Amino acid sequence: MTPQPPAVLSIQNLTKKFGRHVAVNDLSLEVQEGDLFGFLGPNGAGKSTTFYMLAGLVKPTSGRIEIFGRPHTDLAEVRTRMGALIEIPAFYEYLTGRKNLELLARLQPGIPRHRVDEVLELVGLEDRGRDRVREYSHGMKQRLGIAQALLNNPRLLLLDEPTSGLDPEGSGQMWDLLRRLAREERITVVISSHLLHEVEEGCNRIAVINQGVLVACDQVRNLLFFSKEDYVLVFDTPTGRAAAELWLHEREGIEVLPVLETPLGMGVADDCSVAVRIQQGLASGVMGELVGRDLSPRAMIPQRKTLKQFFLELTRRQPAR
Repeated sequence: MTPQPPAVLSIQNLTKKFGRHVAVNDLSLEVQEGDLFGFLGPNGAGKSTTFYMLAGLVKPTSGRIEIFGRPHTDLAEVRTRMGALIEIPAFYEYLTGRKNLELLARLQPGIPRHRVDEVLELVGLEDRGRDRVREYSHGMKQRLGIAQALLNNPRLLLLDEPTSGLDPEGSGQMWDLLRRLAREERITVVISSHLLHEVEEGCNRIAVINQGVLVACDQVRNLLFFSKEDYVLVFDTPTGRAAAELWLHEREGIEVLPVLETPLGMGVADDCSVAVRIQQGLASGVMGELVGRDLSPRAMIPQRKTLKQFFLELTRRQPAR
C-alpha cells in the first residue's frame, strides 16, 4: 500500500461563533502535501470564516488548526511557510508591479532580492513587472496577488476565489499556474471557488461545507465517478419505455427523474429512455423484476455526476447539527 503523504494542514473540531450564530461547526479535515484542494460551499456556508481562521486573522472559538504539525498560533514558524490571497488583492496603483512586490518583500525578513524576479516569472509577469499596476488587467492583478503570496516561498497556499472576474482564457491560465505550482514546486494549494466546473477539472480533492458543517470530503474521482443510484434505462420502443415507466413510478425505492441527460454518443432517442434514481442495493432486483414483467430494457447505464449536480444535492439538504 502506498503511504499517504504527510498532512500539511490538519483541522480538528474547529468551531467559530459570532454571538449566537455558529459560522463554522465542529469542522475536521486534512490536506496532504501536493494537494490541489477545493474548499466549496454556498454563500454563508462558512468558507471565508474558515480561511480567516487559517490565516490567523480570526480566532477560533474552539478546536485546533495545525500547519506542518505546528499549531497555527505559532505565527513565527507557520507564517514563514504559508502564503495567502484572501479577497481582492490591493496594490499601490501608481507603482509598478515590481516595486509593489519589493515593498512587500521588505516587510518579511529573509526574502532575497532575486525572489521578486522569480515570482514574477512564476506567474507570467516577467515582461510586465515594470508597468504600473494601474495599467494591469484584472487577470494581471490576480496574478500579481499570487506573486505576493509566493514571495516567502510558501509550502502552503490559501487562495480565495482567485479566478473571480477572469475571462475563460484568464481562468485557464490561472489553473495552469496552480497545477504547475502543485506539480513542479510541490506547493499545497487550498482554493475556495464558486466556479464548480473549474474545481472539478483542476482539483484532486475537495471538501464541501454547508451551514458551517462538513458534508463531504474525498478525492474528486471518488465522489463523482459513477453514482450507484442514478441510471438511464434504454428501451427498444417508445411503447416499451412508457409501459416500464408506468411500473417504475409505482415501485417503491425508485424515483423517476424529470430531466434526462442521455450520454453522448449513445444514439438513444429521448422517447426510448428514462432516467431513474434507485435506492442503493436495489438495482439488480429492479432489473430482474423488469425482465419478469417482459419490460426488460436493452441497456441500463449508470450516470456520472458532475460536481455541480453533486454540490447541489448536498447543499439542498439540511445538515445535521
